[in-house]
Amino acid sequence: MANIRFTPLRIGTTNAAGERISSIDPLLSRTNYFDGQLLKASDLNRDQIYLDERLLELGQVFGAGIVRGLDLSLQSGHILRVEPGIAIAPSGRVLQLSNTPLTIDLLNSGLIATLNDGRFRSYARGLYALALTHAEVVDGVAEAFPKDLAAPRVPHVAAWAEGVELRLMPLPLPLPRQDEIAVRATLARELLSGGDRLALPSDDAVALGLIAVERGRILWIDRGLLRRPQRALNTPNAIQQDLAAHYQELMQTVLTMRQSAGLRGAFAASQYFRVLPPWGPLPQDSIDPVGGRQQYFPKDYEVSIAPVRRSELAAVLTDSAHLAPIDLERDADCDVMVLVPMSDTAFAVRARQLEAPASFTPRSLGRLARLDRLALRILPQPPIHRIDTDADVWRAIWADVNPAELMYVRRPPRTAETGVSAVVLALGMTLPPPGSALPPDAAALEEQLDAALEDIDAAEEARAALEAEIARLKLRIAELEKALAAAGGTGTPADAQAEIERLTLALDAARKEIEALKADDRNAAILANALEAASDRIDALKAELDAARAEIERLKTTSSPIDATLKQRIEELAAALEAERAKSAALEQERATLTAQLNDAQRRVTQLEAELKDALAKLEAASGSVSSTDADLLAVREELAKLKAELDATRGTLATANAELADTRTKLDASVTRESTAVTSLADALRRIDELQATGNTSSTENTTLRNRVGTLETQLSSANSTIERLKTEAAQGTDLAAELTLERLARARGADAAGIKSATAADTLIAGNEAARIAAVQIVGLADRRLDPALWPSMMAIARKDVVLFQKLRDRFVDAAGNINLPEFFMAEGKDFGLTDKHIELWKQVAG
Repeated sequence: MANIRFTPLRIGTTNAAGERISSIDPLLSRTNYFDGQLLKASDLNRDQIYLDERLLELGQVFGAGIVRGLDLSLQSGHILRVEPGIAIAPSGRVLQLSNTPLTIDLLNSGLIATLNDGRFRSYARGLYALALTHAEVVDGVAEAFPKDLAAPRVPHVAAWAEGVELRLMPLPLPLPRQDEIAVRATLARELLSGGDRLALPSDDAVALGLIAVERGRILWIDRGLLRRPQRALNTPNAIQQDLAAHYQELMQTVLTMRQSAGLRGAFAASQYFRVLPPWGPLPQDSIDPVGGRQQYFPKDYEVSIAPVRRSELAAVLTDSAHLAPIDLERDADCDVMVLVPMSDTAFAVRARQLEAPASFTPRSLGRLARLDRLALRILPQPPIHRIDTDADVWRAIWADVNPAELMYVRRPPRTAETGVSAVVLALGMTLPPPGSALPPDAAALEEQLDAALEDIDAAEEARAALEAEIARLKLRIAELEKALAAAGGTGTPADAQAEIERLTLALDAARKEIEALKADDRNAAILANALEAASDRIDALKAELDAARAEIERLKTTSSPIDATLKQRIEELAAALEAERAKSAALEQERATLTAQLNDAQRRVTQLEAELKDALAKLEAASGSVSSTDADLLAVREELAKLKAELDATRGTLATANAELADTRTKLDASVTRESTAVTSLADALRRIDELQATGNTSSTENTTLRNRVGTLETQLSSANSTIERLKTEAAQGTDLAAELTLERLARARGADAAGIKSATAADTLIAGNEAARIAAVQIVGLADRRLDPALWPSMMAIARKDVVLFQKLRDRFVDAAGNINLPEFFMAEGKDFGLTDKHIELWKQVAG
């Protein structure tokens, strides 16, 4: 229903100073009645809208959601039944279903088509939200009083009846072709992103559940994904509460399915769930406190178990409610506490039995107690229980526990100290022995690898720049040699020559030391790049020394005057160039004339051929006609002979013109060639003159520049020697990438499951000592998102099994794509070329969604 807008006589009120002190909302205006007022229907409707908006505001104060009842059930696979209850829509409107339940038969297509004006008869495959919405229906019709007797009588709606109705609203989510539990567990991720795609399109509706429909049949029904209890908007921990309600419902479905299938014993949570709330129930068979084992959570999680008073359980769950949900596919580690609720009496006894006495260590007489500063704590540490002293106590506790009350909670990073010990079920990883070095940090190794790759790119750019500089210097040397050959002379600066020889020997020694370092290098991925950069720098220094040597050779003598013969030769070349240009212009004009004649001849040949065809046609017509005479036939034959003769003459003229044109083109090409040669010779001569003149002008300052350059080269050589010493030190202290940069460590750091870690370990074994393949494999893992790990690690093992060299080729493909590549699509399209089987490609399809 559209709101009727009303603008009051004045907007707000003002004080004596003219300042605005209040305002009026036009949507919440009401009529001011007075005697003698002419009322209209809009005046009364305005009051109804005012009261309706006020009621909506009042409803929003209480929040939104289901207050009580409205339980949803499925009967006979196609009948939905909603029990009586009351709810508040997000708009604040109260939706109440009273007295009798509301049922809907999805197979009654006739009734559904009638209620929807014939627009729907069946349902498409997909996910639908079953919602209880506000509805208005006509409750009476009346006729308006006519203005005059001639006016027609028009019926109007006299009354509206408000109520509720059930609606199926399609959701913008696909229905995967998987089993019920897998689809419902996957949809739980929508709650983590705010549930925007699970929201209803109307604020006057409340969701009761979610159903999956295929071919008009209900596959399954889920209540926890969409059903929300009454609560205020922006309630803290709302996502955790919704996820916990959905988890409890799905857990009951899992337990019922396993019982009907005859499955007994423990099972892992990742087998059926993708995301867990920060608190919730868990099966008792998955926990063994006596043996210190658990199978429900991933093995990298740190799981403990402890008793708790039943009266304190609610407070413990409230403390964990603000923590983030547990993502079984992405969280690499997590601290979880399993709570065993018990009465106050049982807790008083069992808690004291679980307390372990502090160990007593006698002190030596006559000596002061040693204060260990590393052992200081703000709070006293609880005594650690002795091994195998709690087995009987936990066996008794586990026998009395109610399986329905067994709960787990996610623990915050810092937990409070208590006086009750806990049995550690899983530590997540084996701690190194005291005094040993810490295990390598996978994140730090990835950063080092990224830095090494950036250094490689920078070295490649520097190498390209140095190669370009070398090419430029080579051209300069060739030019100087030509200048020396033209100038002639003798003389050698002895000091500069000696310095060059000394620097050359030093560079040769440095090169030998670098080769020795490369032979003994253990860190081929990082240190080799630094050595290569140093080698390139030394090569650049040697190139600069060679350029300096060439400059010294050029400065042996000063430039001589320009030879008169050279000037005369230049003048002759200029004259020949002018003559060739004139001859080329004449030949060009002649070629244009011959081309025009050739075109005329070709047009004439075309015309004659057409006339010949006409004559032949006439001849055939004359031969076939009975009424034709011999005279006509003879005249036609004479005309045909004349045309043939003229055609032969024209063809001869055309052949002659073609020959002349070919000859003219040959002459023109030769003239152009001679002209180009003359221009090149003249340019070379002018360039030599400029070089000789420049040499004569700068010969006085080149010796000073050369001495300064020799000093600079000595400084750079000293810096290169320092770099060599530093590289030696780094080579001696370098770590072994084969032991640190392993796929198995990366898999553990990324939170892979047991199968993924096993695949990574197998790939490490196949790669063995091939460092280039290992680095390429690590780079490929770095390019992949963690959500792709279920398909990535088996694929890495398959690639290594086929050929470890394929890692380098695969890495080059990804680098060439510059990040614009979709890994699942790539492996689905080309995975078989790298050793992947149909099973691996199916895994990539699953992670791609």
